[in-house]
Amino acid sequence: MQQITLENISFFTYLVVFVSGVIICFTPCIYPILPVLVGYIGGADIKTKREGFVRSLSYVLGLALVYSSLGAVAALSGSLFGAFQNNFWLSLFVGNVFIIMGLFMLDVFHFPQISFFKATPMRKVSSISSAFLLGAVSGLVLGPCTTPVLGVILTYVAAQGNLFLGITLLFTYALGLGVPLLILGAFVGLLKKMPKSGLWMIRIKKIFGLLLIGAGVYFLLGLR
Repeated sequence: MQQITLENISFFTYLVVFVSGVIICFTPCIYPILPVLVGYIGGADIKTKREGFVRSLSYVLGLALVYSSLGAVAALSGSLFGAFQNNFWLSLFVGNVFIIMGLFMLDVFHFPQISFFKATPMRKVSSISSAFLLGAVSGLVLGPCTTPVLGVILTYVAAQGNLFLGITLLFTYALGLGVPLLILGAFVGLLKKMPKSGLWMIRIKKIFGLLLIGAGVYFLLGLR
């Protein structure tokens, strides 16, 4: 397994992953369920901004726990590639994963859509612990919605084969996903001011897909 030092930790990588998490919230699969999530976490039952923020943060930490665990598994599994770092076939694999996930974002392929939050009757959570558990469950339920970006990050983590990087990078991604929810949870009144779903979300998704394909091509061009 690759050792990590402060010198080879890239702040830019974490920034890109965090921003990716925020942007993915504004895609057609995630954005429409944000108000539903706020309703489950408390909605009108929340009396103070602090209470709304704490419950939302608890939800996000539950989500982060699941994603960090996936990052750990990817890193530990990726250690099997340790002898092949900077290898032609590893770079070829990573580049093609980026391109395939970009094609998914462009709707060339499709993941099955899950409308769990809209179709499943649930009681509003009434405590910090129940919000945390809902977040953990959401980490699994939202999988098909976040798979293109999540798959790219996990592939990158596996290629690096570093446990610390895997856990912290996926935790950062989960925090990015949770930022809109944290804001809406603390300021429930903002729900009424949210832009309506529309073509703009499709455009964000397409741009993201093109960026992933561009990153994949960058990997492939670096093959030696």
